[in-house]
Amino acid sequence: MRLNSVKNPLTTRLTSYQIKMIAVFFMTLDHLAAYGFEIPLFTAYYTPLRVLGRIAAPLFLFTVTESVRHTRSRKCFLLRLYLGAVGVGLFTAVTNFLFSDSVGMFIQSNILFTFFYVALYITLIEQIISAVREHDGKRGILAIAGMFATCLVDFAYRFLYHIDFSRFGFDLKMSFLCKDLIDSFLESPLRAEYSVLFIIMGVIQYFARNKYWKTAVLVGFSIFSLCAGPWDYLLPGSASQMTGFPQCCMILAAPFMLLYNGEKGKGHKWFFYFYYPLHRYAISLAAYIYLLLFAA
Repeated sequence: MRLNSVKNPLTTRLTSYQIKMIAVFFMTLDHLAAYGFEIPLFTAYYTPLRVLGRIAAPLFLFTVTESVRHTRSRKCFLLRLYLGAVGVGLFTAVTNFLFSDSVGMFIQSNILFTFFYVALYITLIEQIISAVREHDGKRGILAIAGMFATCLVDFAYRFLYHIDFSRFGFDLKMSFLCKDLIDSFLESPLRAEYSVLFIIMGVIQYFARNKYWKTAVLVGFSIFSLCAGPWDYLLPGSASQMTGFPQCCMILAAPFMLLYNGEKGKGHKWFFYFYYPLHRYAISLAAYIYLLLFAA
C-alpha cells in the first residue's frame, strides 16, 4: 500500500454539512432557552443553554463563507439566501397575524438576511478587486454602487417602518402585519441580526482563505466582544449584540471549525430554511401549551 493513499485522520474529520448540523443542534439548544424559558426545565438551565447556543451562528457563518467560495452559481446562492430570508419573514408575519392573540407576537429575528449580506458584500468586493486588476472601470463603478445601494435599504426601511398605518384605516393588528411584511422583504444591513459587526467578521473570514485564519478571525472578534462589553453603548445600531457575555462565548465554535476537512458532504440543501422558523415556533407553542395547562 502506498503511503500517500492512506488518509490522515487529522484531515478526515467534519464536512461542511456535518458542521452545519452541529450548528443546528446548538441553535436548537439556544432557542429552547430563548423561546421556551417559561418551561421550568429550560429556565433552570437558561444561562448554559444560551452559552452553548453561541456556538451556532459562527459555525453557520463558517459554512456560508465556504458555500460562497465553492458554489457553482453565486447568483443562485444569493437568490436562495434572500428567498429563504423572505420565507422566514413571511412565516413570522402570517403566524403573528393569525395567532398573536393566543401564542403571542414573534419579533422578526432573521439571521438569513445576515448571511445574505455577507455573501453579497463578498461578491461585490471581489468584483471591485477584479475590476481594478483588469482595469474595468465600468464594472468597478457598478460594484461600488451596489455597496452604497445596500445603505439606501436602511433609509427605505426607516421611511416605510415609521408610516402610521392607522391613517389608512388599519387597526392595530393590520398595522403590525404591514410592519412584519416590511421586515420580511426589506432588512437593513445596519439592523441585521448579530449586527453589521457579524457581517464584517464573515467577510474577513472569507478572505482569510483557510480554516486556521478563519478561526483566528473568530478568536479576534470573540476577544473584542469580551473587551467591548462595558462600552457597548458607544457602538452604533445593533452592534451591542456582538459584545459582552454570553456573545463572547462564540469562541467555543473554534474547535469545530478546525476539524473541517474541506469537503461539502451530502445533505439536504433546503433543510435549514424550513427548520429555522418551524422549530422556533414549535418551542414557543410548547411554552404556550405549558402555561395553559400548568400555570393557570
